[in-house]
Amino acid sequence: MRYLILASALSLLTGCSLLGLPAQPASNGGSAAPGPAPASAPGAPAPAAPRTDAPAAPSAPSPVSVSLKNDCKETVRLFFGDKPKFGSGTYSTLSSNTRTSKQMMPGDMIWIVDDHDNGLSAFTVSEGSRDATINASCSGWGG
Repeated sequence: MRYLILASALSLLTGCSLLGLPAQPASNGGSAAPGPAPASAPGAPAPAAPRTDAPAAPSAPSPVSVSLKNDCKETVRLFFGDKPKFGSGTYSTLSSNTRTSKQMMPGDMIWIVDDHDNGLSAFTVSEGSRDATINASCSGWGG
Protein backbone atom coordinates (compact mmCIF):
# COMPACT_ATOMS: atom_id res chain seq x y z
CA MET A 1 0.00 0.00 0.00
CA ARG A 2 2.87 2.35 0.78
CA TYR A 3 4.17 1.78 -2.69
CA LEU A 4 0.81 2.74 -4.16
CA ILE A 5 0.63 5.99 -2.18
CA LEU A 6 4.21 6.94 -3.11
CA ALA A 7 3.60 6.11 -6.76
CA SER A 8 0.42 8.19 -6.78
CA ALA A 9 2.18 11.14 -5.14
CA LEU A 10 5.08 10.86 -7.57
CA SER A 11 2.64 10.65 -10.46
CA LEU A 12 0.93 13.85 -9.37
CA LEU A 13 4.21 15.71 -8.87
CA THR A 14 5.93 14.69 -12.10
CA GLY A 15 3.02 14.20 -14.41
CA CYS A 16 4.03 10.55 -14.99
CA SER A 17 1.65 7.71 -14.70
CA LEU A 18 3.25 4.64 -13.20
CA LEU A 19 -0.06 2.96 -12.62
CA GLY A 20 -1.45 3.40 -16.13
CA LEU A 21 -3.69 6.25 -15.03
CA PRO A 22 -3.63 9.46 -17.06
CA ALA A 23 -1.35 12.10 -15.57
CA GLN A 24 -2.86 15.21 -14.08
CA PRO A 25 -2.00 18.44 -15.93
CA ALA A 26 0.54 20.51 -14.05
CA SER A 27 -0.50 23.91 -12.84
CA ASN A 28 1.87 26.57 -14.22
CA GLY A 29 0.01 29.80 -13.78
CA GLY A 30 -2.44 29.29 -16.62
CA SER A 31 0.11 29.31 -19.44
CA ALA A 32 0.21 26.56 -21.99
CA ALA A 33 2.83 23.87 -21.73
CA PRO A 34 5.73 24.14 -24.17
CA GLY A 35 5.53 21.96 -27.24
CA PRO A 36 3.94 21.90 -30.65
CA ALA A 37 0.80 23.95 -31.18
CA PRO A 38 -2.43 22.00 -31.29
CA ALA A 39 -3.79 21.14 -34.72
CA SER A 40 -6.72 23.17 -36.03
CA ALA A 41 -10.14 21.76 -35.53
CA PRO A 42 -11.81 20.33 -38.64
CA GLY A 43 -13.82 23.00 -40.41
CA ALA A 44 -11.79 25.83 -38.85
CA PRO A 45 -10.52 28.44 -41.33
CA ALA A 46 -6.96 27.93 -42.52
CA PRO A 47 -4.36 30.51 -41.51
CA ALA A 48 -4.00 33.36 -43.99
CA ALA A 49 -1.23 33.01 -46.56
CA PRO A 50 1.29 35.86 -46.87
CA ARG A 51 0.30 38.53 -49.39
CA THR A 52 2.22 38.59 -52.64
CA ASP A 53 0.45 41.50 -54.32
CA ALA A 54 2.31 44.21 -52.38
CA PRO A 55 3.86 46.89 -54.62
CA ALA A 56 7.57 46.64 -55.28
CA ALA A 57 9.85 49.17 -53.60
CA PRO A 58 10.82 52.05 -55.89
CA SER A 59 14.16 51.57 -57.53
CA ALA A 60 17.03 53.94 -56.92
CA PRO A 61 17.52 56.67 -59.54
CA SER A 62 19.96 55.74 -62.25
CA PRO A 63 22.73 57.95 -63.66
CA VAL A 64 21.93 60.22 -66.59
CA SER A 65 24.43 61.12 -69.30
CA VAL A 66 24.07 64.88 -69.84
CA SER A 67 25.53 66.52 -72.93
CA LEU A 68 26.71 70.06 -72.14
CA LYS A 69 27.01 72.48 -75.07
CA ASN A 70 28.27 76.06 -75.03
CA ASP A 71 26.65 78.31 -77.69
CA CYS A 72 28.30 81.36 -76.10
CA LYS A 73 31.26 83.04 -77.86
CA GLU A 74 33.25 82.98 -74.60
CA THR A 75 34.51 80.34 -72.18
CA VAL A 76 31.90 79.87 -69.45
CA ARG A 77 32.58 78.97 -65.81
CA LEU A 78 30.42 76.19 -64.37
CA PHE A 79 29.77 74.87 -60.88
CA PHE A 80 28.52 71.31 -60.33
CA GLY A 81 26.72 71.26 -56.96
CA ASP A 82 23.86 72.82 -54.98
CA LYS A 83 25.21 76.22 -53.93
CA PRO A 84 28.02 77.96 -55.78
CA LYS A 85 30.33 80.01 -53.59
CA PHE A 86 28.83 78.60 -50.36
CA GLY A 87 28.39 74.86 -50.97
CA SER A 88 30.56 71.93 -51.82
CA GLY A 89 30.93 71.04 -55.47
CA THR A 90 33.28 71.25 -58.43
CA TYR A 91 34.16 74.21 -60.63
CA SER A 92 34.94 73.76 -64.31
CA THR A 93 34.95 75.68 -67.58
CA LEU A 94 33.45 75.02 -70.99
CA SER A 95 35.08 76.68 -73.99
CA SER A 96 33.17 78.51 -76.70
CA ASN A 97 31.30 76.33 -79.20
CA THR A 98 32.25 73.06 -77.49
CA ARG A 99 30.38 70.06 -76.21
CA THR A 100 31.18 67.62 -73.39
CA SER A 101 29.32 64.82 -71.64
CA LYS A 102 29.02 64.18 -67.92
CA GLN A 103 27.40 61.37 -65.88
CA MET A 104 25.09 62.88 -63.26
CA MET A 105 22.22 61.80 -61.01
CA PRO A 106 18.67 63.18 -61.19
CA GLY A 107 18.47 66.19 -58.86
CA ASP A 108 22.11 67.23 -59.44
CA MET A 109 22.61 70.88 -60.39
CA ILE A 110 24.85 72.68 -62.89
CA TRP A 111 25.34 76.41 -62.40
CA ILE A 112 26.68 79.06 -64.76
CA VAL A 113 28.78 81.29 -62.48
CA ASP A 114 30.52 84.64 -62.89
CA ASP A 115 34.17 85.44 -62.10
CA HIS A 116 33.27 85.86 -58.40
CA ASP A 117 31.55 82.43 -58.18
CA ASN A 118 28.06 83.97 -57.98
CA GLY A 119 25.40 81.77 -59.55
CA LEU A 120 23.84 83.27 -62.68
CA SER A 121 21.59 80.42 -63.80
CA ALA A 122 21.00 76.82 -62.73
CA PHE A 123 20.08 73.63 -64.59
CA THR A 124 18.65 70.71 -62.59
CA VAL A 125 19.23 67.24 -64.01
CA SER A 126 16.16 65.00 -64.33
CA GLU A 127 15.72 61.44 -65.55
CA GLY A 128 14.74 62.82 -68.96
CA SER A 129 17.69 65.25 -69.18
CA ARG A 130 19.95 64.64 -72.14
CA ASP A 131 21.11 68.07 -73.31
CA ALA A 132 21.99 71.26 -71.44
CA THR A 133 22.87 74.14 -73.74
CA ILE A 134 24.34 77.44 -72.57
CA ASN A 135 22.67 80.22 -74.60
CA ALA A 136 24.45 82.78 -76.78
CA SER A 137 24.22 85.47 -74.06
CA CYS A 138 26.38 83.24 -71.77
CA SER A 139 24.01 83.79 -68.83
CA GLY A 140 21.36 81.10 -69.10
CA TRP A 141 20.23 77.77 -70.49
CA GLY A 142 18.47 77.01 -73.75
CA GLY A 143 19.34 77.11 -77.42
